[in-house]
Amino acid sequence: MKEIFEIMFDVSMLAFVAGSMVALGLGLTISETTAPFKDTRILLLALFSNFVVVPLFAFALVWLFPVSNGVRIGIILLSLGGGAPFIPKIVESAKGKVARGGALMLLLIGVTILFMPVAIPIIFPGESVSSWQIAKSLIFVMLIPLVLALLINARFPNIAARIQPLATKFTNIAVLVLIIAMLFLYTKIIIASISILPIVIVFFLGAAAIGYVTGGKNSNARFVLAVGTGLRNPPVAILVASHIFPNEPVAATVPLFVMIIGAAILFPWAKKIGKNVAA
Repeated sequence: MKEIFEIMFDVSMLAFVAGSMVALGLGLTISETTAPFKDTRILLLALFSNFVVVPLFAFALVWLFPVSNGVRIGIILLSLGGGAPFIPKIVESAKGKVARGGALMLLLIGVTILFMPVAIPIIFPGESVSSWQIAKSLIFVMLIPLVLALLINARFPNIAARIQPLATKFTNIAVLVLIIAMLFLYTKIIIASISILPIVIVFFLGAAAIGYVTGGKNSNARFVLAVGTGLRNPPVAILVASHIFPNEPVAATVPLFVMIIGAAILFPWAKKIGKNVAA
């Protein structure tokens, strides 16, 4: 039975990430995703905050507080990867520009694909880590589905409009299966690891605050960067942790907690902003 749920977990995780990329790409034109890249200042600040400030904050956090090796690995892996697939969904809930959220996600995913395979072997030199294995997972699960969906929308917009709802439903089913498998496999670990919640909350709030400050005076940029910088990329962190550190199950639990806490905080915040915009 456990083996079945492990397969369900792995397959649904891949389906969720890839499906999110496809659903996003089918709903955006290439011009919409590239337009926000013209704001060089914001993009440079986003890169600096996500791949310099947040990792430094994570290292300081695990250095200052006594944490287990699994928690340390989980927080560091989270700090190295950005571009959560649900950034556009949260931005949409806030009545913000989905293209801006999609552009930020594209930027963070692209840098994550280049950054993680290089950084992880340096940070964890004693582990058997293949840079190509990490890059391959990110390229095939995130980048290629997104690029293909963008190209389909650019070439066949009518077909893209028809199949996007199906891609969204597919992603929602994958999330449901993922949650069921996760509860079966990790409930005991989650309950046993409940004591790590304070440091996980501190990490999420600190990372989100870094993004919020980076946005400057632009309220939309502040929110988008707070979402992107705070959420990191839990699916990728879980994927890497489960493959590279199978003997440290808590390492995969930390990104899971961040995903739950982040959604619990950001979606209500987004709904509140959305209501104010509508009003």
